[in-house]
Formats: sequence, structure tokens, C-alpha cells
Amino acid sequence: MARLEDSAAPLKDAMGNALLELMQNKPLKKISAGEIASRAGLGRVTYFRHFSSKEEVLAYKYRAAWLDFAARHWYDETDDRANAIALFRFCLQVRDINDVVYGAGQESILLDTVLAALDGEAPARAAGRTPSGASTVDPRTQYVRRFKAYGLFGLIDDWIRGGYHRSPEDMAAEYINCLSPEIESRGHRGGGRRTGGRAARMRRLQRIRENATRQDPRRHMTP
Repeated sequence: MARLEDSAAPLKDAMGNALLELMQNKPLKKISAGEIASRAGLGRVTYFRHFSSKEEVLAYKYRAAWLDFAARHWYDETDDRANAIALFRFCLQVRDINDVVYGAGQESILLDTVLAALDGEAPARAAGRTPSGASTVDPRTQYVRRFKAYGLFGLIDDWIRGGYHRSPEDMAAEYINCLSPEIESRGHRGGGRRTGGRAARMRRLQRIRENATRQDPRRHMTP
């Protein structure tokens, strides 16, 4: 809803699209604000009224795309698998943006988008933070949240670089499998053992994949 209330959204979208088009033929660092504004049919003053850098323009494109995606797809934000499925599906949906952003070595912008999404961030401020920016969440909860978020992005990043060959549901199952205490290593540098054995881990992964298909908490999502 916040995006719908942003009267400047059409201007920002135009500049974001213009930058993505320019990046297909020119290195990001060589693209000027004037070029972006001109391609968008706007003036430089308009560009600087809304953005202070090209990276901010790219961040806006991701944020706007995520807000649109989240508004159209219901899911349980408290469920790890549901979060993973949503974000893998979102990244597949914005594949064209990813291709350009990754080609420019700016994948950290997608990382920020993923972290904000998992934090339940509003357009201007992350949930669970005071106006001063201090977190109101207890430290352990925040540590676990960040651990999961960076781990999920690690899989997303590898998936994107690998060409999106596996489905979002399959990748979400891999993520949940990585979080499972049943496959945590005990000991140091392989000196300990992994509980359950390889066969048990493979059976568990298969069950997770089957559950992701049968019991996808986002089964009510519309295309």
C-alpha cells in the first residue's frame, strides 16, 4: 500500500528502468545522472530530488518489486520454509534485474533487499527498531534471525549464479535441510560425526521436498 501512496513512484520507476537499460551497454560507474534522467525523459533536478546515487536507484527497483510481490502473494512470514519459497520465487520473478545487477557486481543490493524482507522492513524503516535505529529484539533472537537470513541469501546467490536450474520449492527444501539440527556437524574439521548418516539425511531431504509440494504454506498464492 505504501508504494501505491507514493506519488513519485512513476518518476522513480522511469529512472530505474532507464538505468537498467543503460547498464546493459555501459559500466555502471560510467553512467551519469544526466544520462539516466535523459533516458527517462526527465531532468537532472528530478533525479537528484529522489536519488543520491545510482546504487540507490537499483535498491529502489528491488524494493518496489518486492513490495508489489508481497502485496500479491500471501504467506506465513513466521515460517522459515514459507519465507524461503517466497524469496526464491521473487528472485526468479526479477531475473532480468538480477542479470544486470550481478553483471555490474552489485549483488550486495539484492542482499540488502533479502535482509529487509526477512526483517519485515517497511519502505523506510525496519520493523523491530526504534526511531533511533536501535533494535528492540533480544540479542539471541537477532543473532538467529541474521544467521538464517545470510544463510538463505547464500543459497539464493549460488542459485542465481548457477542459472536458476532448480525450482524455488526445491531450493527452499535445501534451506530447511541446512537448518535441521540432524545434519549439524559435531566435532572439528570432520573429526566428529554427523548424526543420522547419509542415507537418513537423504531420506529427510526427500521428505522435506515432498512436504514443500504437499504442504506449501503459500499454496494460496496466486500467479
